[in-house]
Parts: sequence; structure tokens; C-alpha cells
Amino acid sequence: MNVASVTGASFGGMPTHSSVALQFRAEAYDHPDGSVDAGTVMTWIDKTAYASAASWSGTNVVSSYVGNMHFGNPVPVETRVVVQSRVVHTGRTSVHVQTRVVLPEIKGADGKSTVCTECVMVYVAVDAQGNSIPVRPWEPDTPEELERERLAKLRGTVRREVEEAMIEAPPPAGELTSESVIMRFLAHTREVYPGEKVQGGTVMRWIDEAANVCASRWSGVPVVAVFAGGVRFYQPVRVGDLVELEARLVHTGPRSMHLSVRARAGDRREREPMLIAHGLTVMVSAGADGKALPVKQWTAVSEQDQVLERRALELVGLRNKAAHEWAGG
Repeated sequence: MNVASVTGASFGGMPTHSSVALQFRAEAYDHPDGSVDAGTVMTWIDKTAYASAASWSGTNVVSSYVGNMHFGNPVPVETRVVVQSRVVHTGRTSVHVQTRVVLPEIKGADGKSTVCTECVMVYVAVDAQGNSIPVRPWEPDTPEELERERLAKLRGTVRREVEEAMIEAPPPAGELTSESVIMRFLAHTREVYPGEKVQGGTVMRWIDEAANVCASRWSGVPVVAVFAGGVRFYQPVRVGDLVELEARLVHTGPRSMHLSVRARAGDRREREPMLIAHGLTVMVSAGADGKALPVKQWTAVSEQDQVLERRALELVGLRNKAAHEWAGG
């Protein structure tokens, strides 16, 4: 993967200190099916958004929340990809960054570059000890910037509803009959924040991989992500930690599989790892024409199954609300 930085690139006329663009290109040997997986795209988004947030705050930042990502267009290998980011709002200690993934060499029917996905990342500024610290306020100057900030504030309200719902919805105790998979491994990666803490984009890639394995087992065919995000980060992961990912099928639509993924991590000597992140992913199996194929249906059998499915659909509803409110920006 080749990466080239283009700091201060034009993205709606934003000033250089609040906008960043990075270029990426995935090699074919890393992605033999010809398309870049969603997890890799998420790491690109995080790298670029992190650069914007850290540049604006002037200090280190850590991932706090990842908004919705709808993957409407696949990202082909051996193609230049530009990820653009811009600050759209700041809280007392947080920086909200809007991002989009663009394929400059692939034009749509309107002659414009193809946009693969867009999302908002929220980061928190921290000091050397990992404590949150205040950030310099971002002040919108143009009507467009004022509108983006207004929508960011609305989105923040919905995001808090999602976070509260996730906190109030621990995995139900009792019998669960749906497809599930647990993956465990030691966290070894070069993609770290200062202090040997694993970057949020890497955790997002792990979540995508676990969801992919679970959906593939259920469907029996290769799958791809069409929706990801809504990821809430609770604790940092350090290099050398034992990581545990639990992916579970929680709902099927006529052509889609909804999966809940919980990520836990901690010292390998501890028996009870801490919850570090939680997110929902939607997977489909695409036919030769690129359209989603019908999937085997899952029915919630036990009471615990029904509780988990209901909670998942409630979260999807909240996240769809957030996506709708952001669409105008």
C-alpha cells in the first residue's frame, strides 16, 4: 500500500489547518478478489481523519466514535484513492471530522469523481498521560460551514442516544442460537498512537474481519460489507494485549445479514478482558451483476435471541436517523 500526504487540499474551501487529504493505493496481491475490503478502507479513513483532528488540536488524539459508513461503490485495487477530511465541529475536548473516500480516476454518469463512502469520526484530545484536555474551538465562517456544524450538533444528540442504548444493552444471558464466531489474537501492529496504543482504524478493521467470518459461515459464500460504523470506543488497546472479537448474527433481511461485534482486550494474564469497542455491520453476498443475492433467513428462536435482535434493530433505527440528519451536509 502506497500513501502520499496532501495536507491542506481543497475540500469545499476549508483552511489548511482543518482539512487534510491522503492518497492510497491497494496492491492486487493483498486483495486477490480485485476489491479492497471495508476494513482496509476504514483504516485509511482513520489515518486521514486523525491527521485533521491532531493538526487542529495541536496534540495527540484518540478515537472516540465512528459514524455510519455506507459502501455504495467498491474500491478496486491498483487505483488511486483519495481520502479527504475536514473539521466540522469541536466540543470541549473533542474534534468532529467529516471524511469521504473518492476515486478520482473513476467518473460517474455526471462526469464527477466517484464517492465510495462518507462518515464522521470523533476524536478526543489527550495529554501524555492519556487524560482528555480542552481543544481550540473551531469557528465556522461560511454559510456552508455553519450548516455543517449545525448538523454535527444534531448528529451528536443522536450519537448520545446510540451510546446510551449500547450501554444499556449488554449481551443477554441464556441460550443464543444464532451463528457466532470468536477470534482471539495478540495485538501486534505498527499502526499505533503515541504510548503504543493501537489506532482506532485497526480496531475497525478487526471488527470488519470478525463480521465477515461470521457472515461467511452463515451464508456459505463470500460476503462484503455494505454498512459499517456506529463504533463506540471504550478503552484503548495496547500492543501485546490479548484481543477477543465476538461476532454474532442478530438479524437477516431478504438480502442482508446484520452482525453485532464486541471487541474486548486486556493483559494476557487476565481472565476477564475489558470491552474496548462495539459496532454493527451489515454484510451481503454480491452476484456477478454486483447486486445483493438472497440470503438464508435466520429466525430468533429463544427469548434471548429475540432480545438481541430487537436491540440491534433499535440501534439500526437510531443510526439511520443519524445518517438522515447528516445527509444534508
